[in-house]
This record gives sequence, structure tokens and C-alpha cells, in this order.
Amino acid sequence: MHSGLHWDSPSSRLVLRAVLDVLAERGYHGLTLDAVAARAGAAAEALDETMDVDDLVVAALSGVELFGAPRATGTLRGDLRALLNPWRNPRTADEMAVAAVLSAAEWHAPLKSAAMRALDRPLAQTLGTLLTRERDVPQSALQTLNWLLRGLALDRLRSGSRSAVDLDAMVDFLVAGLEHEAAAALGEDGGRCS
Repeated sequence: MHSGLHWDSPSSRLVLRAVLDVLAERGYHGLTLDAVAARAGAAAEALDETMDVDDLVVAALSGVELFGAPRATGTLRGDLRALLNPWRNPRTADEMAVAAVLSAAEWHAPLKSAAMRALDRPLAQTLGTLLTRERDVPQSALQTLNWLLRGLALDRLRSGSRSAVDLDAMVDFLVAGLEHEAAAALGEDGGRCS
């Protein structure tokens, strides 16, 4: 079954935003049609009492943006810091909504697909944009970096903000690993990823 709600419709957008807000505030198990209707106000008319809550979650997650457009700083280190810098702040409502769904998603294929689409594809696209400027980095290192950042993103969703020291040290560690991989691939003593 499909919810019939889409982010391009103003009334649907209000309902889907309400789904995300209720998820962020109450968690997956606190999400009910009544809670969504109360949050959506007049737009709740778009809800049908026969709608499946999981279908609403899948539709709502399609509008989540966990990673903003990457800002070019001129260096990979700076670009990675810019990507991770928002993680110093408390989690956004969208991040909390995705986090609320992650555990339930393990047992429900459509929820799992929706949660991973909200996380994996945008992360890979953002990282790809950042790394298109870094021609020295071998493909295997890019895959490893994507895997590590995905793990960090999942940790972020589940545990909240990090200190500046944590993120700066993490970026330095990631860049050092990329420089090592680039040097090994080129057969040289140093890369140019800084």
C-alpha cells in the first residue's frame, strides 16, 4: 500500500512534516495517526484512517535531507571539516526522525530502504562531490572513507553532537589515511590531500 502523500503537494507536505516531527519527538513507537493529525492541523484532512503508518514514514523519509550541499574550502581537510561541522550541534528534527526509524527498520524492508535512502545515497553523493577535486586519492580509499563516514553518520544519528576536538582529530586521522593510501598508490612518500 502507498500513502498517496507527496512532498510536492502543500497539504501533503504539512502532513509529512508532521510525521517527521512526531517521529523526532516521540520515536517510532509513539507515532500514531492521531498524533500526526494533531500536529498537522487543518492539513490532517489529507489523512485517511486506513492509511498505514509505515507507508507515511516511507513517504516522509523521502523528503529528509541529512547532508547539506558541500562547501568547497580548497582543501580536502577543510572540506571534510565543513561536512562534519554541523555534527557539533544538537541533532536536527530530520536526524532524530531517521534515528527513530533505524531500529524498527531492521525488521521492516520498506522502512529499511527508506532509512538507507535518506542516509546512504546523500552521503555518497556529498562525499563524491567533495572528492571530485582530489584526483590523488585512489578509489579503494574513497570507498573506505565512505564506509567510515557512514559509520560516523550512524553514530551521530544515535548519539548526538560531538565536540570540536573529536571532529578535528577525526578529520586529521581520515586525511592522514587518505594521504598514506595516495602515497602508496603513487609509490611516493607523500600525497597531496591536505
